[in-house]
Amino acid sequence: MVRKLFSLIIVLQMLSFSVYAQENNALSKLSRGISNFALGWVEIPRQMVKVKEEHGDVAGDVAGVFWGPVKGFAYFIGRTVVGAYEMATFLVPTYKPLVKPEYIFSEEEEE
Repeated sequence: MVRKLFSLIIVLQMLSFSVYAQENNALSKLSRGISNFALGWVEIPRQMVKVKEEHGDVAGDVAGVFWGPVKGFAYFIGRTVVGAYEMATFLVPTYKPLVKPEYIFSEEEEE
């Protein structure tokens, strides 16, 4: 059962790459939801690295180890909840992404 679910997630993730370049539509919302729901946990190590880079050398190491997981866990919960919401409402015509970046492995836009 777990193997079939994992295979389904991989196939849907691969399908999302073809939709990625297109406009936002129901299929892109569904694939974004699946991706964010399944990969939301990646926010924890991602935020550890980002916090470390923001604070510099020594202070960054300490902040990355202690503040990074806290911030990452909050982002993990948010991305997972948004992913579940987008999977449940992918047919509702509000197709703009709710989180930035749209996919966990996408580059963030510089502000």
